[in-house]
Amino acid sequence: MIDGLLIGLTVGFPVVTGLLARGLPGVWSRRLLVVLTTIVLIVSSLLLLWRGPYTYTLPEFWDEVIVVLDFILLFYFLYLGFRIRHPLVVVLTLLQLVPLAYFEASLPVIHVEPTLAIDFLAIIMCLIICVIGSLICVYALSYMDEHEEHLHLAKTRQPRFFLYMLLFLGAMNGLVFANNLYWLYFFWEVTTLCCFQLIRHDETPQAEKNAALALWMGLIGGVAFVASLFIGYYQVGNLGLNSLMSAQPAAIILLAFACLALAAFTKSAQVPFHSWLLGAMVAPTPVSALLHSSTMVKAGVYLVLRIAPALQGTALTSAVAFVGGLSFLVTAVLAISQRESKRILAYSTIGNLGLIILCAGVNTPLSMVAALLLLVFHAMSKGLLFLGAGIVENRVYSRNIEDWEGLIARFPLISAIMLVGMFTMFLPPSGMLLAKWVTLEAVASSPAQWAITLVTILAVGSAATTLFWSKWMAHLLFHPSTAERAKREKLQLPYLASTITITALDIAVSVIAAVLVAALVIPTVKPWYAVKLALPLLNLSTGIGAFPIWPLFLVMAVALALAVMVFRAKGGKLVSPYMCGENVEGAPASFRSTADLEFNFDASGMFFDRALGEPKTNRYVTAVGILLTVLVFALALVV
Repeated sequence: MIDGLLIGLTVGFPVVTGLLARGLPGVWSRRLLVVLTTIVLIVSSLLLLWRGPYTYTLPEFWDEVIVVLDFILLFYFLYLGFRIRHPLVVVLTLLQLVPLAYFEASLPVIHVEPTLAIDFLAIIMCLIICVIGSLICVYALSYMDEHEEHLHLAKTRQPRFFLYMLLFLGAMNGLVFANNLYWLYFFWEVTTLCCFQLIRHDETPQAEKNAALALWMGLIGGVAFVASLFIGYYQVGNLGLNSLMSAQPAAIILLAFACLALAAFTKSAQVPFHSWLLGAMVAPTPVSALLHSSTMVKAGVYLVLRIAPALQGTALTSAVAFVGGLSFLVTAVLAISQRESKRILAYSTIGNLGLIILCAGVNTPLSMVAALLLLVFHAMSKGLLFLGAGIVENRVYSRNIEDWEGLIARFPLISAIMLVGMFTMFLPPSGMLLAKWVTLEAVASSPAQWAITLVTILAVGSAATTLFWSKWMAHLLFHPSTAERAKREKLQLPYLASTITITALDIAVSVIAAVLVAALVIPTVKPWYAVKLALPLLNLSTGIGAFPIWPLFLVMAVALALAVMVFRAKGGKLVSPYMCGENVEGAPASFRSTADLEFNFDASGMFFDRALGEPKTNRYVTAVGILLTVLVFALALVV
């Protein structure tokens, strides 16, 4: 009984509470529903972890319900296409609607046993969705009040907002549990709907335009998914994902996997489909956090990780690796030129998703371990960074990181939280650095002939990543010596509960990363790959090298202790810095230079605008991405 109950609580419960949040009047009823959903989802996901993997078959009645709901959803997309006057949305919807109508009319039954298959990969995804996603919804309780106050709305739009936020969580859980490809496709399209509605939430012309972009790019993935349904059914004889995975890798089967890979690229915003995620930054910050950390884009990498074992030893897996590698390299470099906080985070997300897809394409036991570690730690760190950025934006009324200079002196608590998020993205001894180290080990030790190319991509992309994160951290930490020391700012309870919980989780899971590897990562990889990892004293050894998790944390603890001691030390003399000229007396931030003119000292970042101009660079990147996408399908025909 508990098996069905856990599925109902993780998939159905957030849908029900989302509908209630839409229909019930009053702020407190909505708050209660969101908090209740958070508690239920977190507890249910932990119980699912305790229960372990299992399969579940639902009565055929539910297949018919899914079919009906899917057609309603497609007709709604068709309506949207006409309403927003977007021919591409109409055409892409019809390319799904017509084949599926034929499919439904000609097929005797779409029932698959088991309907749902909950393995360790699904459990990892469920934990990310239910824990991180739910905490983002809690954060939104305070953020949306401030956001609507800033917009001066006469009538709140929060009931609709929380409907789609909670529906998103339920649909994502359904997506990762589904073994029936038709069910997977339905939940896939529900996430497209939620994404569209949440991006257009503010109803500005830019929001409407960017939501339409996300919609038609998502529908490209839907068309590819429908193609995989047809190919899979007529080759395997049913719609079971497990059946497709176990089929012999003939060219036509690989074509079905190529279609699924294309759908995944659109969802995870890989080049050349990356523009929709950049456009999604017009949405309220909780939407950005949800899209980047626990929903939407994670659906794409989940699908690639799910089908990767079936691609072992094929040319298609190499093409997948290069799509991910290109996305990682290009977006890491482009992020250097960005001043807007959410845009930097968006490029970083695309790049890290590309890194996960690169690992899945390398398709070795070690690379799959790396992909799963990246999946987990990116969800926590990126979710935390978006939440912090949203709080800062509502206080300084700017997303430009140059306007955030000296933030540590003005808002020490939220600055510290953001610094933890940035630190855990690329510095030792964080879990993300561990994941990237395993990635480098996996690619370098790969027998593939193109390994040296991918190692080069990793090296250049990682260098660019270090540059843009370090630059942003410097903006937060830099402030003139005359700046007043501020007291810790007061934050609302939803802000504190969400940000501090995710911060604690990020640090704690990094500390016990070896336990994560032993309890979840290795069991996920082991059914398909021969994993050879050692965990001596809760450190990680690959047989090629070792990552000393605990020693690095001890060194970090000592360094922090010394920093606190120095910070609190009394005495000493504060002097003005020398600024290559005569310092102006009484003005520590001014100096005299040529012709005895007085200049004010100013610190600024380097953004390389001319060299890395987005419009021109993105055109070239998109062209290369399209060629790589074509290559994916060409190589699908080469076993």
